[in-house]
Amino acid sequence: MKRISLFFGVLLIGCMSISFTESNTDAGHKEYVCHIPPGNPENMHTIYISKNAVRAHLAHGCYVGFCE
Repeated sequence: MKRISLFFGVLLIGCMSISFTESNTDAGHKEYVCHIPPGNPENMHTIYISKNAVRAHLAHGCYVGFCE
């Protein structure tokens, strides 16, 4: 269980760093994504991120658009 938590933690940090890095190079080209935190799906919330970061979020279960 500890390994899984560590894996998702590293994945989340990686996604966040991609998001911050790419937002500087793609200012003004953003999209709404329903972010579902790995290991904590009850805490899903809508975020507004660079279009370049969308693929990384989709890879771990998020989806484009607003959370319901």
